[in-house]
Amino acid sequence: MISEILKSGKFSKLVIVPAGKPWQKSPSASANNRLEMTKLALSEIDVEVSDCEVKRDTPSYAIDTVRDLHSLYPESSLTWIIGSDAIAGLSTWNRIDEMASEVDFLIVLRPGHAVDQSAIPHFIKWTSIEIHARDISATQVREKVSVGSDISNLVPPSVAAYIYEKKLYGAA
Repeated sequence: MISEILKSGKFSKLVIVPAGKPWQKSPSASANNRLEMTKLALSEIDVEVSDCEVKRDTPSYAIDTVRDLHSLYPESSLTWIIGSDAIAGLSTWNRIDEMASEVDFLIVLRPGHAVDQSAIPHFIKWTSIEIHARDISATQVREKVSVGSDISNLVPPSVAAYIYEKKLYGAA
């Protein structure tokens, strides 16, 4: 997905921010493990991986991340990229109205997940982009690891090795 977004030419810089302490989820891998897997997965792609959420002691709220990024790039306009499968939960985000006043949203149309426009709050400025990416989810990877199935066609070899080395997601 990231490669496709870069090819679109819409952005001069792409910053990837792994979640630190998501307040709506309980990840099974630590924030540091998720950060390291992100770095491994993107090591050959021209993007910046930010640890701004991982360094925070507080829950990860997108609005705080936006403000961190604004302080790093004060002259830049920011676009928050979100998958079409996640858009339905946007209205539940902490201080989404404040965030919407600071960023535009780009909805990435994932295979099999159309945009439910009724789920997007009216104050959100958004556009969408259709990409030609494989339909792979983190949930799918975790489930395959937990039952001992091969994930070599789902993640880069360095990420698969890391998962098994650290025994993440029930890896043996």
